[in-house]
Amino acid sequence: MFSKLKHVSLETYIAIFITIMACITRLSMAIGQISYVLAILLTGILIYKQRHTYKIPTYVKKYAKAYGIMLLFLLPSVLFTGNISVSFPEFFNVWIWRIPVFAIIVLGIKNKNTLLTMLAIFLLVFGIDNLVAFIQPIIGYVPRGYGFGSSPLTIAGIMVMMTPVMLVALWDSVFPNYVKQSSFFALFSMFFGMHGNQSRGSWIFTLLLFPFASWQYIWAKKKYLILSLAVIATVIALFASQPFYVAKFYSIANTTTDGSNLGRFDVWQSSVNMFKDHPLIGVGIGQWRDYYELMYRLPRETQHLYHAHSNFFQLISEVGAIGFIGVVGFYLFLVIDSFKNWMKDKNPYDLAACGAIIGYIFLFGQFEYTLDNSSGLRIMYFILGILWQLKYISYKS
Repeated sequence: MFSKLKHVSLETYIAIFITIMACITRLSMAIGQISYVLAILLTGILIYKQRHTYKIPTYVKKYAKAYGIMLLFLLPSVLFTGNISVSFPEFFNVWIWRIPVFAIIVLGIKNKNTLLTMLAIFLLVFGIDNLVAFIQPIIGYVPRGYGFGSSPLTIAGIMVMMTPVMLVALWDSVFPNYVKQSSFFALFSMFFGMHGNQSRGSWIFTLLLFPFASWQYIWAKKKYLILSLAVIATVIALFASQPFYVAKFYSIANTTTDGSNLGRFDVWQSSVNMFKDHPLIGVGIGQWRDYYELMYRLPRETQHLYHAHSNFFQLISEVGAIGFIGVVGFYLFLVIDSFKNWMKDKNPYDLAACGAIIGYIFLFGQFEYTLDNSSGLRIMYFILGILWQLKYISYKS
């Protein structure tokens, strides 16, 4: 056994540990962190061993420059907001510590089959995650299923993020059958997960992302179009047949009595008030809740929420206009660059990556602070690293 382990490449060990991190991080943060650290150390060893011949992919350099610019735009909200002992650790945790997931994959894994296997494994685990979310409320464990994690909104955001990835992997011929099978299982399980999770945002945004990720495939093959319409109609019919879900869907537009909506409106108003008082650099990274409880919480908001329930309201209040431009500009750059690349050569990897960022950061992020979700953001960088590295390997070959 040990002799066989000696022949396993360093790259394979890196792939194993970073995949464990992505799959287990919502179930056990401790195991996820240990696997993460091991993957970082092994990647550093691999680069050092290959230091004389190692070349960083061009696209990685381009994205690294954009990321560096974003960090510069965030620095004023770390250094000049009066409480650096709070802002710097939060800056490191949110904006630096989660990025190595991407770097590990694009710098340490060069084998196409390894990358595809990582994607397939994660999709299988994600499918099981959704089935757990479906079962949890049925057995009375929780009112709303959350799968392996602790928050219903976390898995809901990952559902939205993964929808275009699963659809592209299912439709496009470049993905092997075992990835397609994993995608089908995860997508099929997600319908059950959405039922147990009860997130209104996941229902709406997955439907919006379906045509974005699928139209070029289903238009080319009419049988796919018929199948897709049949599946969508069936899902909508199943939800529409249950009064509870119909009422929950209509509650999206309820601005008078729905507690979830009202709570968001209140913290959004408080965030706008913070921005008016601190327009350039905000109240400081990691200091939103302190300011909120001290002077900005509206008397009618009795839930004492921990964040602004929106990427954009959180950003304008916590890092001000300067930081907002840096962060939103960075993710817009990733989206636009991927979309331009997809328009140029119709490669599936950029289409899936573009949809994942739009879904997680810009769509679901309107109503949830996804940028501060450690497991969700690391999973996003895990998926982006796999997709863009697959594209790079495909072009190189």
